[in-house]
Amino acid sequence: MKRWTIVFLLISAGNPAFPQVPDTVTLDFCYKQAETNFPLARQKELMAGSSDLKIKNFSKNWLPQMNLNGSASLQSDVTAFAIPRIAGLPPIESPTISKDWYKLTLDVNQSLYEGNITAYQKKLEGMNLKADQKALQIELYKLKERINQVYMSIFLVGENEKLLKSNKERLEAKLKEVRSAVANGVQLASNADAIEAELIRIDQQMTENRIDHTSAFNMLSELTSTRIPETTPLVFPHIMIDTYNYENQRFEAELFDIQESRVGVMKNMVTTKWNPKVSAFGQLGYGRPGLNMLSNSFDPWYLFGARLTWNFFNWNLNKNEKKIYDIQGEIIKSQKDAFDKNLRISSENNLAQIMKLAEVLQKDQDIIDLRTRITKSASSQLDNGVITSSDFISRMHEETQARLSLQLHKVQLELAKLTYLYNLGKL
Repeated sequence: MKRWTIVFLLISAGNPAFPQVPDTVTLDFCYKQAETNFPLARQKELMAGSSDLKIKNFSKNWLPQMNLNGSASLQSDVTAFAIPRIAGLPPIESPTISKDWYKLTLDVNQSLYEGNITAYQKKLEGMNLKADQKALQIELYKLKERINQVYMSIFLVGENEKLLKSNKERLEAKLKEVRSAVANGVQLASNADAIEAELIRIDQQMTENRIDHTSAFNMLSELTSTRIPETTPLVFPHIMIDTYNYENQRFEAELFDIQESRVGVMKNMVTTKWNPKVSAFGQLGYGRPGLNMLSNSFDPWYLFGARLTWNFFNWNLNKNEKKIYDIQGEIIKSQKDAFDKNLRISSENNLAQIMKLAEVLQKDQDIIDLRTRITKSASSQLDNGVITSSDFISRMHEETQARLSLQLHKVQLELAKLTYLYNLGKL
């Protein structure tokens, strides 16, 4: 049994599906694991491969295009003519052409100048690849916000667990004292019952807390595509913000710039429809009739030449199409301005939240100190029979809530800083 356990561990350690987890996990580690291992990350190489194939196909526009064509037809009539007889000469018979025609040809076309269409197609594909990869970066970046929420929630669950354990120990000690007092007839049995009920409620909360803890670690493992055991310590982030000046570094802003550039390329590409096109062509054929229409035999033939096509007037279609792309460019600019405006508003709200939480934290410890003294006083009053155990439990709840508020505000402050940096694209 031990041998198979060792083999399994060795296989698991060498399996790339289970990345190695350090002794302590940081937020940056989670970010990197998500960016590397999340299923969406595989699209980056796939996009590049697809774009490379498209560009290779565009390059083939310069290779000769060959088509093999064949036909057989039966027609109702053919060209015929009569040669008048000249006096003193024997009669001349006019050639007879069959009504069934057969043709097999190999047609070759070589583009000599195609109006820069291929160059613009490659350039546009390059812009499309940049836009797709930037959109992928945006989706992967969104993972950081979800990771922030789950990562920080684990600390809240952990602090709640510590407080519940502490309260349970205090109540168990107090229950012994109250039971002794009840046995001596100093206190009512209902006081002990109230403490016992509270202990049961704490056990319920601890069960819920353990489930929340497991769920949070499972979510973090899924987001990072890395198996992170529940026992792994997480490093609490202490975020330092160098400057609070507004600076939009979001990938969306870069995507808008790429989209504007792409529209510019598409606008310039319209001109290629107006440019003349020059090509060379050749044809090898065999059939009846051949190039000599008066011959009724199967003959081979060939012909070569050059071709010029130029749609020099298309009723202002190009001009209107360029105006359409100008409008699309303005739409993208308005979207970019709206995004920046909303981001500026969000960042101002984030800053207000950071300042508020920083102020609140300064008072939390004072409240805890006061609530602790009140609870101690209530404990003494319960021992002396001045108050009931329900009153004591209420005072203890208020102290617990004060301690939870301190931890909550600490987590909320760091989360607000993370949200501020996330919104500006600085994570």
